[in-house]
Amino acid sequence: MRLDTNFIFNKINGIEFGLLSPKTIQKMSAVTVTSSELYDIDGFPIDGGLSDLRMGVTDPGLICKTCGNTIKDCPGHFGSIELARPVFNIKMVPYVYNLINATCNACGRVLIPENSLKKLSETLIAVEAHEGVQKRMKTIKAIIKHAKNVTVCPFCKEKQQKTKLEKPYTFVYAGQKLTPVDVLERLEKIKDSDLQFLGLDPDHSRPEWMVISLLPVPPITIRPSITLENGQRSEDDLTHKLTDIVRTNQRLAENIKSGAPEIIIDELWDLLQYHITTFISNGTAQVPIARHKSGKKLKTLEDRVKGKEGRFRGSVLGKRVNYGARSVISPDATLRLDEVGVPVQIAKEITFPEYVTDINIERVKELVKNFNSYPGANYIITPDGIKKKITDATMGNLLEEIKPGYIIERHLVDGDMVLFNRQPSLHRLSIMGHYVRVLPYNTLGINPASTLPYNADFDGDEMNIHVLQNEEALAEADMIINIKHNIVSPRHGLPLIGAAQDYVSGCAMITGKSMVVDRETAEFFLSNIGIEQQLKKDKYNGRELFSMLLPKDLNFESQSTTYKITKEEDSFVRIKNGKLETGVIDSATIGKENGSLLQFLFVRYGSDITATFIDQSSRLGLMVLLKYGMSVNMSDFDLPKIAFTKINEVIDAGEKETAEILKTSNELNEARALSLTNKMRVRIRNVIDTFIQKNNNNVESMITTGAKGSITNLIPSVGAVGQQLLRDVRISNGFEGRLTAHYLKTDKSLKARGFICSNYRSGLNPVEYFLHSASSREGLMDNVIRTPISGYMQRRLSSALQDLRVSNDLSVRLGNKVVQFLYGEDGLDVSASDKGDLKI
Repeated sequence: MRLDTNFIFNKINGIEFGLLSPKTIQKMSAVTVTSSELYDIDGFPIDGGLSDLRMGVTDPGLICKTCGNTIKDCPGHFGSIELARPVFNIKMVPYVYNLINATCNACGRVLIPENSLKKLSETLIAVEAHEGVQKRMKTIKAIIKHAKNVTVCPFCKEKQQKTKLEKPYTFVYAGQKLTPVDVLERLEKIKDSDLQFLGLDPDHSRPEWMVISLLPVPPITIRPSITLENGQRSEDDLTHKLTDIVRTNQRLAENIKSGAPEIIIDELWDLLQYHITTFISNGTAQVPIARHKSGKKLKTLEDRVKGKEGRFRGSVLGKRVNYGARSVISPDATLRLDEVGVPVQIAKEITFPEYVTDINIERVKELVKNFNSYPGANYIITPDGIKKKITDATMGNLLEEIKPGYIIERHLVDGDMVLFNRQPSLHRLSIMGHYVRVLPYNTLGINPASTLPYNADFDGDEMNIHVLQNEEALAEADMIINIKHNIVSPRHGLPLIGAAQDYVSGCAMITGKSMVVDRETAEFFLSNIGIEQQLKKDKYNGRELFSMLLPKDLNFESQSTTYKITKEEDSFVRIKNGKLETGVIDSATIGKENGSLLQFLFVRYGSDITATFIDQSSRLGLMVLLKYGMSVNMSDFDLPKIAFTKINEVIDAGEKETAEILKTSNELNEARALSLTNKMRVRIRNVIDTFIQKNNNNVESMITTGAKGSITNLIPSVGAVGQQLLRDVRISNGFEGRLTAHYLKTDKSLKARGFICSNYRSGLNPVEYFLHSASSREGLMDNVIRTPISGYMQRRLSSALQDLRVSNDLSVRLGNKVVQFLYGEDGLDVSASDKGDLKI
């Protein structure tokens, strides 16, 4: 059989949006709605009502009178309501305002001379051909803006008065309110030939169609009714609103027919306008919100389409899924980095489909018998797709029925592969494959070494798991997006997964040059990290223990951070034939984002060995701290008196320099004063670096090994908090001529402009605390504002780039357009390279 390739590869050249004309609405309408009643006394839909069977069916057993299909196959069909008087479409009001003011009140022509129109027509064609549709629309806006300012019609010489718009939808001309009928007549006068200058196509968007005279009624399938537990029907919000429209329209028609006073007709006309406005957009400024009797806002057409919960972002670009779970995350260092701890409650609820075979049928039957406890099963699925729930009543029959070819939906068990995700998903490493470890807790567990790619911490973060439902997805998760295959970042080629904090401190402690442990302690360490090895010596050097984690043929050399400021031999980590000879294992070797040993192992030995090493080294670090302990004492923040004397000298010298600089008042001198505060910070840092206790100081040890913090954290803690800034300059706005009432008006010295001389250890005085709070608040607010803005920017970037793909020839293409001739200009997959270098 030969496929018709022309049929398969037809392309859409473009999409054109337009307005529905009354003729089109009439043509697509299956029924004219005339009754506000929905059902008869027997609960059957009334002909001509808003639940008329010609608009589709949502109840099983009923057949659509238009297409003859049941609920499964009927797509639904539009109806229509003939309005007694036309009303404005609220979303078209701004366009109507422009059209009325850009055209003549009398003849309807666009207010631009004939000779100019011919030139403009040629210009528009040329602009669209060479610069695109967006540039054409800018040109049209300029034409409309010019036409709105013309005072005399160039065609009929009629003097023009501008129509004013009183929001939301009241047009006023020469002091008189224009009704929708008046506006409709004005719009009908506009000639087809002039519409190109107003941005409209006469075949698809005549101006008078912006005023509604025939209202389309959405099919029942998009506004289905539901039956409540008490048996009562509950109608959709759209149906509620349409009922108000039909009822008001009927009353308006009856009053017009009976010759009722104009004031009554106008009130009903305004009410009809209100109902149709809130049917389209229930949130327009200056229009009261339509609500249920309970006070809940009605969700009408615009609410269903726009925003994160709307039809596009909520239902098309992303959806809620089955077989997923969400919970708070907790750290669990006993898990491997490629595992996720799953609560039993979740494991029993979200299931994995397993095919029944001759090999596993007995095990499957045991799971069916055990459906009430764990591990068990929830459903069986027959070969023809019928899903049957396992209950006490059905279990016996299902055990007899089940045979090879059936599918059993069983509970999650240890070793199942799931996807683990933290939102916002900003890069591809925000969702990776993990193996399940079912645990008796209520939170999802994650190894702290795995948190960086997810940007997760444990201050209440929640994460999602997704249970894969077929073998192809499982294979892809295991072979491609398994976390252990993504240890190295695709951004910079460095490991995103590695040791931090306690892990680093423990490994640095055990690999210190003086660390020696007895055999019992060594066996405790090794047994807890999963290494089974017979130990023969009574004493072991810590580096010998660490060497047991390394591949036997590993040869590696790298800089250590611990002794990098000295010329000692231990400033380099040297591993020869799997033995750590010199150097302290710290953040530079096994840490996140800079672990040179992890990166080397990943490139040379692959993901499995690297993942095992990260797990074992992390566990070793924890066991060392468990055995020997590590805590911070207030004495770790002590400085000798001479250090405080030196810091005070730095501050006093800064005060004098500032006074000298600020003798003359100008912006340049203020900038120099700010620069001086930065220099003072460096000088205070040097004092702290010189005098801080080096030996047996756990704070200094954490900083040196790269486990946590830096010397800049110590400056405000033990030295001086320093200059406080607002909008990147010294704090200045307060009282007139001075910052607070504590300073003289002319005082611009360091302290009077927000320099805090105290430190956190000794405490801040009330004025310093106030100034520190002002600066901190700016940082907090800046962060709050920046987060949604950066999130929106990232979303826009993703939307712009979502159709780019890398072709087989490594070119990046958008459809058939080449964006890059070589991916990344070098063709490298950074995550599979050695820091971006292929010379491995």
